Formats: sequence, C-alpha cells, structure tokens
Amino acid sequence: MNLSTGNDYSFLFGGQSSATESSGFSLNDYASIKNGSYGKLMKAYYKEQKNGGKSAEEVKQETQTKGVEYSETASLADKFDKSVSKLLNSSDLFELKEVTEKNEDGVENTKSEYDRDAILSAVKDFAKSYNDLMSKATKSTNKNVARRAENLAGQVTNYYKQLKAAGIEINEDGTLNVNEDTIKNADVSALKRAFNGKDSMLGQIASKVDQIGNAAESAAKNLKGYTKSAKYASDSSAIGNLLNNQV
Repeated sequence: MNLSTGNDYSFLFGGQSSATESSGFSLNDYASIKNGSYGKLMKAYYKEQKNGGKSAEEVKQETQTKGVEYSETASLADKFDKSVSKLLNSSDLFELKEVTEKNEDGVENTKSEYDRDAILSAVKDFAKSYNDLMSKATKSTNKNVARRAENLAGQVTNYYKQLKAAGIEINEDGTLNVNEDTIKNADVSALKRAFNGKDSMLGQIASKVDQIGNAAESAAKNLKGYTKSAKYASDSSAIGNLLNNQV
C-alpha cells in the first residue's frame, strides 16, 4: 500500500469495484487496520480536507515560503536598527571637528568644520535600509506585519517637510531618495534634531520599525513546523513520522 501523502485517499471510503472484492473489504484491508496504517491514512485524508484540499507537501512548501519571508523581514528590521545606530546614538557625528590643512606655501591652518561626508553616508544608509525593509514588509502575507508597515509609511509621509529639509525626498512609490546637495548645505543643528536621539524624527521611525520586526518574528514562530533555518521540522523521509505529524 502506498502511504505517500500526495495520494488520493478517497478510495478508502468507497466500495471496491473488483469482482473478487465485491464485499468492499479484503484481507489486505484487515491487515492495514490491524497494523494501524489504515487509521493513519484516514487521519491524513481528513487532515488534507481541513487544509483546503492541499496535500501535506503543499502545506509544507507554503509554510517554508512564509517562514522565509517572515524571517527575512525580521532580519531587514534588525539591519535597519544597526544602519541608523550612528545617526541616532552618536552625537559626535554632528559635532565640529578640528581639521588641519596646508596651503600652497606649506603653512598649516587649523579650522573647525563638520564631517558632512560622514553625515551623508549615514543618511544614505538610513534611506537604503528603510527602502529594503519596506519593499518586503508592505507586501507581507502576514496581515499584522503588512498593517504595521502601512502605518510606518503613513507616518513617514507625515514627516514629508521635515525629511525634505533634512535632504530626504519621498518618491511616488514611497521609497526614500537622498538629496546630497541639501545635506551638504543644511544647518547641521537641524540635521541633528531630525536624526539624533530617540525623540527625533528618526527615533520615531525606528520605533515603528521595531514593531514590524517583532511582528515578523512572532509570525515566524507561530508557523507550525517552521524553524529559523528555513527547514520544515517534520522528517518527510520517515513516512510514519510524517503521517503522525499531520494528525
């Protein structure tokens, strides 16, 4: 008897068409009932009906796909936190630095100026990590993740004027674009207010990103049979275990 979960089990519940088995019951059926395989097949059959007619393999593949999606979203949220850490937590980034240069005569001159290249690089990291995360989260198959992503997108839209003043523009598709000229010529104290500290504009955005990451992690954990290594927990090579896992 073939125990593959991809088979059609409906034959178990109808009469036999063979003339030699006109009673609808055979010694093979008796043996199957006695050793328990018949009962497992019945349970697997009804489990398949509960899964909307999907086979165990189809359910497994769907679980794997969703699990990978949710784990990737959580990972992107974590990358966002790391990429904006310098903007959020390092006040030194927005402080004047002593820079010494030599003129044509070899005379050294020391002056104070901001490291605008470092600020620009950090802002670019923020925009890229935001775009990467939102491209995944807004399309999530998990309603909670998608809803939180939509809430963040709406909040960012409300920050339109502040973002533009800080050198970040919002494209029609919701992605962020960095205006290098604006950042290089902006009032650094204004940039610090926008990006530095948990109460800043970026701090509020980062808080929403954390919510997306937590929702994605929760969604992955709630998937039955899924592990972070993107492997289905049940051993499909062991037929008995596979059938038991379906009931």
